[in-house]
Amino acid sequence: MQEQLEAGQEALEHTTGILASLGEKIVAFLPTLLIALVVFLIGVLIARFFVWLLRHTMKRAKVNAAAISFGQSFARIVLYVILIVICLSLLGVPAASVITLLGAAGVTVGLALQNSLSNLAGGFVLMLAKPFQAGDYILADGEEGYVEAVTILYTQLTTRDNRSVYLPNSMVSSGAVINLSQKGKLRVSVSVSVSYGTDIAAARTALLDAVKPLKYALDKPEPTVTVDALADSAVTLSLNVWVGKSDYFTAKPALRETVLHALNSAGITIPFPQVDVHLPYNTEKDDRI
Repeated sequence: MQEQLEAGQEALEHTTGILASLGEKIVAFLPTLLIALVVFLIGVLIARFFVWLLRHTMKRAKVNAAAISFGQSFARIVLYVILIVICLSLLGVPAASVITLLGAAGVTVGLALQNSLSNLAGGFVLMLAKPFQAGDYILADGEEGYVEAVTILYTQLTTRDNRSVYLPNSMVSSGAVINLSQKGKLRVSVSVSVSYGTDIAAARTALLDAVKPLKYALDKPEPTVTVDALADSAVTLSLNVWVGKSDYFTAKPALRETVLHALNSAGITIPFPQVDVHLPYNTEKDDRI
């Protein structure tokens, strides 16, 4: 019994010694931890100031908003990585170990996030090639909308019905991008069918006369009417009008209405599909009677 009490007392004293030693180490480590925490907080403020300064400088240099948002995102990540390395060094982690850890983490993250790295590379391609800028209306990867921002991973679009679309940069940079805002004017085409008996010259004159009073229709290049197809039941005409890029989306529905009124006023009807059906008829024996 006495031996058990002595063994328990020794174990208690040993545990107490370990806890006391641990407490001393924690107390001794607290100043270093506080210093690292202060450095981290100050570093966050400095990083935010640097990002703000970068944004302000790029704005003064008249860099487009898409490039500004990409630069901000990239600079923020780089600064935070540097800050973490500094704080780990203050906590006593050897610099060589930190570099090795970052290298191993970089390889692991690179293998796990191959798509994200592709998006990052795609972001740099977009910034260098500059196929569009903030505010442009583009069609890319089956989506379309106004460019809001280009971050390090995604290109943000806002559609005409106010939906936000986020496209991976790798898809945008590697695919076809149609920019409707890069040029000052665009061509709008409206197709209409007329019967084969219609005087094409009269129909062309009626359509062109109807376009002349329209404020959004540009004089140069001049509006044109072309024969696009000879369909089964009608001749397909195309009214081509050049408009400013700001009128592009409103011009097409307005032109359809203009075409309809112009043809009605000229007495030209828009035909409907017709099919001629021929039935054999036996005069000697008519089964239908």
